Amino acid sequence: MKTQPEIELTKKIERVLAKASDALGWKLAERLRRQVRLEAAVTGSGGRDRAERAAVELDRMAARLGGRSAVARDTLRLAALIRIRGRACEPREVRDVLAEMVAALAPAIPYESATAFVYERGSAQLVPVAVQGSHVDLIPDIHFDCGAGFSSWVAKTRRPVLLSSFREDPNGVPVVERPASFLSIPVLVEDEVVGVLNFAHRRPGTFTTADRDLVLLAGRLAAAAFAPKPWSAETSSLLLRSA
Repeated sequence: MKTQPEIELTKKIERVLAKASDALGWKLAERLRRQVRLEAAVTGSGGRDRAERAAVELDRMAARLGGRSAVARDTLRLAALIRIRGRACEPREVRDVLAEMVAALAPAIPYESATAFVYERGSAQLVPVAVQGSHVDLIPDIHFDCGAGFSSWVAKTRRPVLLSSFREDPNGVPVVERPASFLSIPVLVEDEVVGVLNFAHRRPGTFTTADRDLVLLAGRLAAAAFAPKPWSAETSSLLLRSA
């Protein structure tokens, strides 16, 4: 039986293939054949290799669709989600899953820099475990329950933050070097925070609500890799419990 994130992913497959088939001139039979193959790759029994093959197929489809077109962008987003779902088929360490999420989302989200944080319950702090480009966070001098910066506020509230454009120059950082767009997303397992993903770009207006929703769904898909039920003592040590 499909999980709710898998159901959402299946619906995305149907929508994206409908648009792609129109753009590529596929007949209905061709579209449905591809849809069945992609849907099989996102079920719990699909396996990592099968999901990776499906993602590669979508990467190639996006290239045929013209790179920067809206349909090509949606196709790359779908490929990233399927890739993340496939990698969650086997139990993994939280820090490894978060690092892989940052890498897998690179073709789908136009970030210049990204940081993945894991919540370590022993120290009650967020700890960076993967950085692409340069380290990303805001308001580093402001402290919350699990550390400093916007990422700690996101972990505390379990709410995403999307700042599409800001022009103030914090702490005297040159404008050319500071981010103008910022996205911070909590990664949740049954309303428990296991980590936070931050993304940044120097161009204002880079990130959208579609990017925010994409990362939220990616986190829910990835959670299958570290969501034993009931929680084991080892897994519980990595969770930020709700107040």
